[in-house]
Amino acid sequence: MVKKMKIYYSIFIPCYNEEKCIERNVLQVWDVMNAWCNLIDRNFEIIIVDDCSKDNTPRITDRLQKMIKNIKVIHYKGKTPTRRENLIRSFKKAKGDIIAYLDADLSTSLKDLPLLLGGCETHDICIGNRYDKESRIVRTKSRRVISWGLNWLTRIIDHPTGISDHFIGFKAFKKECILDLIKDTGVGNRWRGMWWDAEMLCYAKLNNYSIKRIPVDWIESKWTKLHWKRELKMVWYMLWWTPYNG
Repeated sequence: MVKKMKIYYSIFIPCYNEEKCIERNVLQVWDVMNAWCNLIDRNFEIIIVDDCSKDNTPRITDRLQKMIKNIKVIHYKGKTPTRRENLIRSFKKAKGDIIAYLDADLSTSLKDLPLLLGGCETHDICIGNRYDKESRIVRTKSRRVISWGLNWLTRIIDHPTGISDHFIGFKAFKKECILDLIKDTGVGNRWRGMWWDAEMLCYAKLNNYSIKRIPVDWIESKWTKLHWKRELKMVWYMLWWTPYNG
């Protein structure tokens, strides 16, 4: 077991209606973090952000919280998930010096998690990059088109970041960095959805935070929640956004 000491890593897992995979995937994350933190003599917490689930996800995550003391759950109520807003408002609950978030479907290989967290030892932000030549990616054509299109629009419409993969759900931050960036992005804008990821990185570049990009192994999960119609709604927000109205 991980020793009792100051929490160093806070791993957030946002979820919405993930009853079929949430228990298995959270326990996989816990196993990886437990093994790694025992090696480096550091402690961690996992915080599940239940973003308005309507299925058995709340019951399952509550059971996990009772089973394992460094797993915590934050429940939000509402008619629809916020995609990012409830996640980012939960970051202030973190006890760790380094905050990371992972998609609940675990499309990104957990073997890359120590590398992601380790990147924040030397940089303010560390993110996965599916477009790195060393990355190994398996996904459907439709998913590839959505991802490429959103990243392309972000690069040509808004403040250039020099980043090719804004939207991967595999990012880590120094705590003081992400809490500062949230002051710029604000919380509670349902129009932007997952475009918060790009907005946050735009502000990070403007504020001269250092960003490390790492190659990842990424396999599209059958549990993915990415869909054409919903994600295209954020384009209106992208067209309207500037660093002064975000």
